[in-house]
Amino acid sequence: MNQLNLRKDSAINIAKLTALWGVSESGLGGFLHALKIPFSGLLLGSFAVIIVTFIALNSTKRFKTILQATLLVILIKAVASPHSPVTAYVAVLFQGFVGALIYQIFNVKKISAVIFGVIALLESALQKLLMMVLVFGNNIWEAFQEFFVGIAKQFHLKSLEEIPVLLVGLYVFIYFIVGIFAGLIALKLPGILQSEFHKIDLQNLPNPKEFTLSKKQKNKTRWITFSIILLFIVSVFVFSGSFNKALYSILRTFAALGILYFVVAPLFEYFLNKWKSKNNSRTNKPLNEVLEFLPQYRNHAKIAFKLAERETSNFRKLRQFIIVWMSLSLYYEEGIEQ
Repeated sequence: MNQLNLRKDSAINIAKLTALWGVSESGLGGFLHALKIPFSGLLLGSFAVIIVTFIALNSTKRFKTILQATLLVILIKAVASPHSPVTAYVAVLFQGFVGALIYQIFNVKKISAVIFGVIALLESALQKLLMMVLVFGNNIWEAFQEFFVGIAKQFHLKSLEEIPVLLVGLYVFIYFIVGIFAGLIALKLPGILQSEFHKIDLQNLPNPKEFTLSKKQKNKTRWITFSIILLFIVSVFVFSGSFNKALYSILRTFAALGILYFVVAPLFEYFLNKWKSKNNSRTNKPLNEVLEFLPQYRNHAKIAFKLAERETSNFRKLRQFIIVWMSLSLYYEEGIEQ
């Protein structure tokens, strides 16, 4: 892999943007969870759209620069979050490749940013749906249908039978709308950050050492989610008298999870580690330049968290956190004392 083109004359250094993207992929979810911000998955996908658009705005060789930044983010993610699921790496690679392609062909415009935002967010939504089908099979769909058909018969409301389709449609539609907003915000945010940065009282920033973020137990949460869904599927089939389907659902789900966690994940981790060790030497200079920013940006995130905590509504908390964190990371040259 060729060395990352870090443009020293750019309005914003590409290394800073790459580091921001890397921190968001390996730790931003924990801050959003601590702030009690809902739909963190949607927000993380939107943040990737914003960062890729920032990189495109600050680069002349957009396709090459975005792809190289994407590979560096995957390396950072592999180092900082080595046990992330395969789908997390696929999402980053997809977002980077699609963004590079769209901005190379159509330049950075409102329409291209919206198209990128929609495609990136829809991929995230469809990936989650596909994951559910891979783990639980068609039984998850059959269970939902059977559940609502039973309610429809009980209350003589045939329209309730369409609820599973409507729920999936609404789920995808929400990601579609958020994708549009992510693209539009990505173009406006650079100007907002520059103006908002001058409003930050740099002399009285909270001390990041006073803040400790409790780690979110992602694996535990994931297993709880899988267990609840499986319990729902089995319960529906048992109460409807389909004992064979209930038993099949249990066996199929455990088999799918076994393959994913004990075959696919170890194989992926093995090849990822080989690729990581192979590319570390080749990307040593650009990777080190990006890694230098990571501790500083985590401190900026802690400061942004403390300032955002003072807000009352979730919207204002999110806005304050994103603006302060990105403003400090991109424009605060002195840095934060470690």
